[in-house]
Amino acid sequence: MPESAPFSREQNRVFLRAMGKRIKLARIDRELSQEQLARRSGMSRNFVSSVERGAHGVDVVRLRALAWALGVRVDQLLPDEEAGATDGQPAQRTA
Repeated sequence: MPESAPFSREQNRVFLRAMGKRIKLARIDRELSQEQLARRSGMSRNFVSSVERGAHGVDVVRLRALAWALGVRVDQLLPDEEAGATDGQPAQRTA
């Protein structure tokens, strides 16, 4: 079991904001409102809004539903590995 978490709290916040931005840009690109995306993905508009702001993460099942509703692959909603590194460097993995 690792001694510490692999990513800091701040790195996780940066990652969630980057993912939320990708979801929001995909939604806007498809000219969908948050309400329409919520309806298509089976979520509430408030939840979609909180995900787009990076206030909440999503489990893989909900991420899959969002991707389907947007007509994209799940990996297209995930930020690059470097997202979440606060010093411009990729987050280090623990052994």
